[in-house]
Amino acid sequence: MAAPHLSHHRTTGSVATRLLITVALLALLIATPGCVDEPIPVYRETIHLRGAPYDRGLDHGKRLRPRIRAFYTQLLATALLPNLNREQPSIGGFLKGYAVAPYTNGQFSYRVLLEMAQAVETQLPDRYKDEMRGIADGSGMTYEQILILNTFPDTVLAVRAIAATLRFSRGPRIGRWQVLGVKNTKGEQVKEKAYVPSFTAQAVEIPTDAKIRLVLTDPEGVDPKTVRVQLDTHVYEPGDPAVSTRALDTDPGELKELEVILTPDKPMPAAAVQALILQVADVTIADNPLPAHPRFGREETLTFTTAGYGKALEDVPNTGVDDGRTRPPPVAFAVKGPATTNGEPLLAQHFALLDAGAAHQATTLFVHHAEPGSGTADHAYVSWAGMTWGFSGMNRHGVAWACNFSDTLDNAILKDLIPQLNDISKAKLTTTGWPIGMAMREVSRDAGDSDAATAKLRTMQHVMGWNCTIVDKGGKLRIAEVDANAKGLGVALLADAVTVVQWRGDAANSPSSNTEHDLRAAVHFVANFDDVDPLITALADGLLGQQGVPVQIANQRVVSSYFFKSLLAFHSLGAVLAERFGTFDVKSAQALLSDRRFVDKSDSMNAVVFEPSAGRIHHAMGAVPATDAVWKTFTFGEGGQ
Repeated sequence: MAAPHLSHHRTTGSVATRLLITVALLALLIATPGCVDEPIPVYRETIHLRGAPYDRGLDHGKRLRPRIRAFYTQLLATALLPNLNREQPSIGGFLKGYAVAPYTNGQFSYRVLLEMAQAVETQLPDRYKDEMRGIADGSGMTYEQILILNTFPDTVLAVRAIAATLRFSRGPRIGRWQVLGVKNTKGEQVKEKAYVPSFTAQAVEIPTDAKIRLVLTDPEGVDPKTVRVQLDTHVYEPGDPAVSTRALDTDPGELKELEVILTPDKPMPAAAVQALILQVADVTIADNPLPAHPRFGREETLTFTTAGYGKALEDVPNTGVDDGRTRPPPVAFAVKGPATTNGEPLLAQHFALLDAGAAHQATTLFVHHAEPGSGTADHAYVSWAGMTWGFSGMNRHGVAWACNFSDTLDNAILKDLIPQLNDISKAKLTTTGWPIGMAMREVSRDAGDSDAATAKLRTMQHVMGWNCTIVDKGGKLRIAEVDANAKGLGVALLADAVTVVQWRGDAANSPSSNTEHDLRAAVHFVANFDDVDPLITALADGLLGQQGVPVQIANQRVVSSYFFKSLLAFHSLGAVLAERFGTFDVKSAQALLSDRRFVDKSDSMNAVVFEPSAGRIHHAMGAVPATDAVWKTFTFGEGGQ
């Protein structure tokens, strides 16, 4: 199963990057109605919904009919759906069930997303199905289209995580590495060691004139002409004399190896943190999909310190370099007490995933009013026309939440795929579980505080990995690191599907906090960092290996294309929170969300600041990036609403 190609670059405009965004958008493209009903001059709405679920959906569909239809039409007009259909031959080459009708003749993307959406639908309460039927009837769309729209983020992100693993598994990797010029207590050169992507530094206190040796591995062989090494901000392009390469002898049938030695053209600064970034391709040229392109491995970042810096490995984060090439992932942060000017808690998020020139034109704040006597709470969320949920929201009890996707192989697709690997020719992409936004709507319906919110999440099967920052008006700051619990392999060990992150008493034990008064998240797990169980890894790798499929099922830090950019944003955000501690209010939180280090200028979707104690939601959306829009405020109970 090869699937959407991921960019090996960290640039903003590469063909491969846009192709991945294409894949993430495919569910929005499917079988769109014809013409847009009317012009849409304003890019933001606030909609209040009441009554039974179907009635809420019908009102939603009628009031936002042109926006829903325009959303589909604009995305279809960009021809993104054909881009995914181009992947059908390569996916069908891995999963043979997709090489036949009805997945051919341009139907592949629609069929796959519909089948996964229908599988997810079996897990949902009738109230969400009824609401989606109402949206479909009100907008003139089909129920299938609205179902796909409301399930695609989780299912496509899960497919994307697997696709990234498949692609990177066929590209070069760092097998071993070594600092040359460093001796042990016996006066011997320190030996090479296996490379494992790290949250912290790989080495400390190395000489300023040290050389860095890397051994790269690949089944077909590594192309030395593609080796690009960056040391801090200095780039050594392929062929630079400071970078020497040499093919190493290997036994037949083993991975081919290339030795790379970086000899910096001048001594590194003393007592400093240095980051080495490697990018390299193998000797093959991939031609499916066209245009033909080199097969790159994941760009890797190694951090080390030079002599005199004085900190241990675990105290030096693997931040990398902010060189302007990285598109920031979503970020969220929460502050309270002495971190804020009035002591009250705040939650803020800048979310980015996709826009494609259309999502910002469909942005909507939905406010759901509880039916009298239902025992549920009024709740609101920031979203898009046609969707029954969003990535952030708050209820009248003052429980606010903001969820960032977290790239992981511990997702429902892999969980459902592993039992099928004994006969890969019959395997299909299936998934069950709760989309994260619907799960958070369940939280919003009745949770009275952050602990109740995380407890609710533990009772659900989840489709994909997410980092949900949750804050209540009492100032409880929590992050729920959510995954599908693939450890269970069909057994509902739901307590393991949510890892709660909070202040543990000191920064070393609370990796998302500087103090007990702040918490932050990007898109990598900080507590659930061994997200994929070693037994699952061995089982999947063994079954795939028997069938000649070179795939490495591994932890998030090993396979995720977001891992290093997430570390950069995460640690940059932590530095700002520490620097501005005690100064945070709504305006300063909004300003931080507009900081270029946390703004994806192409795919920014919305920005929010929640005041749980006051029941206020401040939102910027309807523009790209979202923070270019005017901030507006909604308050629960204001004006009788």
